[in-house]
This record gives sequence, structure tokens and C-alpha cells, in this order.
Amino acid sequence: MRERVTFVQGPGADFDPTALSIKDSGLQGPNLEASRQDRLTFELDELPQGLAGLLKGYRELHLKWTSPLNYDTVDPFSSRTSPGLHVFCTPSTRAAHDPLVQSSSPACRHTDGTQRAALLTLADARRTGLHADPQSLYFFQQLEDLSALVSDSDKHRLCPKTDSLCQKRLRALSTAATVDLSYGVASGTIKISAFWPLKERAVDVSRLSKQRTEVGIFAKDAPPNIEPHELGVSGLLAVLGEQTEPSPALFSYPSRHRRSDASFSSQFLTPAGLHPTLQLRISSNKPPVPDAECALHAYFTFPKFIFADRYQYEDKLFLASKNLTASRYASLPVDLEAPAYTTNTWGSTVLLELAPPVSDEGSAWTAEMPLHLRYLEPSASGYVPIEVPYPAVFWACDSGTDADFSTNPFDRMQLGYDELFDSQAMFWHLTPRPESGNRIMSPMAVPVLKTAGEDWVGIGTALAVGLGFAWVLWKLVGVYVAGGYRAKPATTSRDKKDK
Repeated sequence: MRERVTFVQGPGADFDPTALSIKDSGLQGPNLEASRQDRLTFELDELPQGLAGLLKGYRELHLKWTSPLNYDTVDPFSSRTSPGLHVFCTPSTRAAHDPLVQSSSPACRHTDGTQRAALLTLADARRTGLHADPQSLYFFQQLEDLSALVSDSDKHRLCPKTDSLCQKRLRALSTAATVDLSYGVASGTIKISAFWPLKERAVDVSRLSKQRTEVGIFAKDAPPNIEPHELGVSGLLAVLGEQTEPSPALFSYPSRHRRSDASFSSQFLTPAGLHPTLQLRISSNKPPVPDAECALHAYFTFPKFIFADRYQYEDKLFLASKNLTASRYASLPVDLEAPAYTTNTWGSTVLLELAPPVSDEGSAWTAEMPLHLRYLEPSASGYVPIEVPYPAVFWACDSGTDADFSTNPFDRMQLGYDELFDSQAMFWHLTPRPESGNRIMSPMAVPVLKTAGEDWVGIGTALAVGLGFAWVLWKLVGVYVAGGYRAKPATTSRDKKDK
């Protein structure tokens, strides 16, 4: 196993290298205003036999979880996904992915029966996708935290019971803002990355026994001859167990994800009803790179209780009135009539291109997205509270280069929307801001049938149908009684000739 721990300081950071202490047990230093990323890399033969055998059933597997609590980022950790658990998988054998995906979420099933629709087939859904594998599947579920996944990982014995440091690191995943797990046959490794947001934190990294641990403490910088599509950092590097003093570092690398200076918020307009409108408030209409070809997009991940009617977004006049340009992608299938409790699919995804007002002032503006709610199960109060995850909002710009972004040591892929763009696109992410509280979720109370009135609705419906049928029958009998039944006499050929 290999471990990499990276601290990235915020703007204006100041750090004294002499304050670091490197020993065989680990590295310690003063408190820093910094973000932190831990990345663990396992070879397949280092994993428990059961888990390793399970992974062999995949060509690729990517799990990405984002917390519903608001957090701040710094480059190079600026990429965003909607809060919740996203699962991308390409099975190498039929239905090989069932056990692992079910262990992370019991709602994710893939069989030959009706439950197959619980996952979306990317090749069927992505009309404009450039990299979608015909056998790739996608699943999403709202997930508040990773406590269930961490406990399940403990069952698979990723850490020996005697290794308290490994156990501590595993438990720390439940406090992270994002966690990624990636496996590919080509690499033969499984990578687990966890990110903690920008805040004051202690520089304290314990060395895992008999493992290689690399620690980096960086701040944003601009090395000589840096290219526009690159990010630069400077700082210190240390390999625990091999060095007693950190080494200075200054380097640059291509980066497809950047942090924009703009921000956005999301809320439902009131009154909402069963056809709510989701409004995005965006702080600026200025693109991040004035001389590049850029377009602003919002990538939505909708749970199954709410959806967008893609036919509604084909009217250009309608789109213009909402400050929208076009619907660039909508997943399929989306049943427009089924209630939520009979819908097998987890939900849907939509990529909208927004239309910022033309202005040189960089002023705030809004865009609106009409949506539709499915019927939910009755409740005692007559309302059911729901939350819709914030979208990922970003400027997609042409990088104007053929750089290999995969050489970025912090690169993040398989985010859902990145496969809908050219591989040379750069994404400038807007920072989500909660409308209230600390959650990057849009809440709403959905009107439903009260459970106390369920029986009366059934009785009333039966009574209405019965009275309607009786009224039609009464009218038919009245006509018969008044005029009787008179059959029209048949016309013979002689009668026709006489005429």
C-alpha cells in the first residue's frame, strides 16, 4: 500500500519549514489554514480475498460521495459533484457488480427483470457523450454520511484489527467532505481519496507501519514559463521513513478543473405546488477567461421524486425567458406519469447550458428551471419534506491545447458531466452557497394525500363512478321509454330502382 497526504494552504499563507518535525513515527508541524487530501493506493493482492475477487468482476468501478454540508475548496481540489453517492461501473461479466453496489446502497440492483432500470445505461442515455462505454452503468442515491460504508469496509477487513492507525484513518473518512474510490483493470489498483476542506488544522501525519507515506505541504505559486492551462505550486515534500528533512518543491501541471471567483445558490420559488421552479442565483455573468470560448452549464442530479420534461426544453422562446440556452443532455428513460413509489430508476440527470445576460458589469442574475414532482405516498400531515441536491455549476472553456490532463497528480475524472465534453475542455467551478443554514440542498414541502382521508377518497371515487354510470343508464332508459326502439326498414333493390 502507498499513501499520499497533501496539505494545500489558502491565499496569503505563511509557513515556517523549520517548525516541521519528521520522525520514524510520522510528521508533525504547526496549525495551518489548509485543505487536506489523503490518497491510499492498494494493489489487488493486498486486498482481502473476497473483495479482490469481487473487483475482478469489473473493468472499471468508480464511487464518488459528496457531503450535503457546505465546504470551501482551493485549487487543485476545485472539482464539484452534487451531494450524494455516485456509482459508475463497467462489469466484465453479467451482473458481476451486484454484491458490491448493494453493499454501498441496497437500492442499487441490476437483474434481468424489472429492477434492471434501477441503473442507467450510459450509452443509451448520453446522446452527446464522447467517452461512454456501451456497458457502463450509473447509479445515484442521496446519502447523508459514509458511516454505513465505513462499517462495511471494516467488515471486509481493509485494515487488520491490530493496526490502530489504519483503523483510525478509515474512521476519519466519515468526517471528509468528499470521498472517491476508483478501480480499473488496466492499473490493477484500487485508489481511495478523501478530501477535507479549507480550515485551520494541525499538520499531523502518522506513518503506517511498513508502508510508504509521502507528505506534501504546498501553496499556490507561479513557476517560470507556466502555461495558461497549468497550475503551479511550491512547498515541501517528505517521504516518511526515508527522510529526516523535507525537500523544497516547485512544479506545475495541467489542470482541467479550476475554481471560479463566482458563486451561486439554488432554491424553489414559492408557492411550489406539483410543478415547482428551481431558481439559480449566480453572482456574476463574466466568464473566467475573457479571450477563450466558454459557456456556463449546470449539471443536475435529480432523485426519482422530481424530474425535468426534456420536451419542454426544446422551445427556444421558452428557454430564453428563463435565461437558458439549451438542454445539452437528459438521461433516459424518464417516465412522465408514474408516481415515485412505482418508479424503479433512481432518478435522472440533466445538463443545461445557461444564458448569462450580456453585460460588462459582472452583475448578479438568475436562471429558472421548471420541474415536475411525482406523486408521493400519503402522510399524516398532508406534506412530505424533500431535498434536491445543488447542481454542479461551471464554465466549460476550450483549453486551446492538446495537453495530457491525466498527468495531473490531483486529477479527478468520472464526475458524470466531464464525459459530455471534449477531453480538452477545462471546467471553472462556481462555489455553491446555501440559501440558509449550512446545507447545499434545496428543500421543499410536497403536498400529498393525508392518510386520514385515504379511505374516504376510495369511497368517494367509487361513489362518483357509480353515480355517473347510473346517470348514463337512466338517460338511455328515458330515451327508450319515450321513443321506443324502431328498426329502420331494409331497402330492396326494387325500391332503389323505382327511385
